[in-house]
Amino acid sequence: MHQNDLPLISVIMPVYNGERFLAEAIESILAQEYTNFELLILDNGSTDGTPDLLSHFARLDSRIRLLHEPNPLGYGGEVASNIATKQAKGKFIAKLDSDDIATPDRLAKQAGYLMDHPDVFLVGSQLTLINERGQVTGTRLYPLTHEEIYNEFYLRFPIANPAIMYRNDLSEDLYQIRFPHFNDYYSLFRLLQEGYRVYNLPETLTAYRVHTTNTVFTNLRTKWRSNVAIKKAFVHEFGYSPPWIHQLKIVAITWVINLFPEPMLIKSMNKARQLINA
Repeated sequence: MHQNDLPLISVIMPVYNGERFLAEAIESILAQEYTNFELLILDNGSTDGTPDLLSHFARLDSRIRLLHEPNPLGYGGEVASNIATKQAKGKFIAKLDSDDIATPDRLAKQAGYLMDHPDVFLVGSQLTLINERGQVTGTRLYPLTHEEIYNEFYLRFPIANPAIMYRNDLSEDLYQIRFPHFNDYYSLFRLLQEGYRVYNLPETLTAYRVHTTNTVFTNLRTKWRSNVAIKKAFVHEFGYSPPWIHQLKIVAITWVINLFPEPMLIKSMNKARQLINA
């Protein structure tokens, strides 16, 4: 499909005190091969140099629209994303975190897939992992088909939330705020339960930056409890039946998290995930 046939895309980027990596994230969107997009950036009460950096980029490119919330909204940017989405004009909405990088062909490939597959509501991709200096450290691979994604939902979040694109036709917020953390995990599973179909492209279209200030790598025990509570909701609210081996793996990860002191948990948890492919 020719890129000129693709509709307007709204890219949603919430940011809180993100000046360290923000320029790279914005530049990766401005460098997209497909150019019919708007970039909605919601400054979520930043107190660092983020506002000045955003003003600079907005002066350079009229496709950037700045939104502002005076106080941090919390919940890992999910509330901010809901607010920004209400302002989105695009037929499709793409997410990108303010410390990640989109490949130049990301918007074109994901929008093209949604145009060619009208039965699919949301499309993700694989991830390249990068460190604080932008060096590639690995990949994070996800299942492709709707059925494979559904079958892995108890074991892990089988969709990379910073790499999704979806249709802008929901009658309610994408992110339902029910838990202290990881409401994206709960919300996307809820969509599947409601009959929305999803797919992950096989390409790595987003570089996910792993660094010590990632929100996912702070207060690990507290966040893991939220993760487990969400898994229990899958079972008790929606009647999800996870494979026994997935249940066993979650027990193993919980054991690791409870065993080590908090400062050691990032390294030990990542090692455990690699060993059991979670």
